[in-house]
Amino acid sequence: MKVSGTFRQEFDLSEYPFDKQDVKIRIEDSEYDSSQFTYVADNEESGYDHAISLGGFKIRDFGVGVVTHAYQTSFGDPRIAHGKDSRYSQFVIDLRLERDDLAGFIRQAWPAYVAFLISFVSYWIWAADFITVLGARFGILGASLFSVVVSMRAASLTGTSFGVTLVDQIHLATLLYTLVGVGCTSYILYRWADPEKRASARRTNTIVAVSTTAVFLIANAISIGLAVT
Repeated sequence: MKVSGTFRQEFDLSEYPFDKQDVKIRIEDSEYDSSQFTYVADNEESGYDHAISLGGFKIRDFGVGVVTHAYQTSFGDPRIAHGKDSRYSQFVIDLRLERDDLAGFIRQAWPAYVAFLISFVSYWIWAADFITVLGARFGILGASLFSVVVSMRAASLTGTSFGVTLVDQIHLATLLYTLVGVGCTSYILYRWADPEKRASARRTNTIVAVSTTAVFLIANAISIGLAVT
């Protein structure tokens, strides 16, 4: 027989748009329990139509099997003793889906990386009198924060609002990186009032710039690498 239906399954989108999904389609007879009817999987002759389009997903693996599922009820069947389970045979189609949407990733992540570069540049805006460039530095960081928030909002409208995705992680990391830049600039302004502390403030600026940039790049590489592999 041919069976058609709508199947629902919750996806783990923490690695979106490089997520991998294990989809299980379970077929079960609604009338006969496992004592009356049992499926037998034909592993050698089972397959799928390779012309099927799954909207951005590729089928990486396919398999079939049979399991017996127990329900904690008799469904009103008088043949089943009170308090006993009712068991039904299930034919299970197991699909391994993989999404490889590099273009979609670039489209959603590039604003965050642009904001990161803008924030990085702000660390190197310096002058003998730091107060003269203070406004420009805060202005750049403010623009970076605004662009990250807008980009994060736009990415959340793509229908991937199930948990924190890879794109969300990149935006949050960029937001944190920019906030550290704001904190560093505020710290320098605080120290600048004392001429003897200006040299140490300049060193602090360099240390924060190099260390936070390295952490940001390494964390991004690890996150993307884990999602792709």
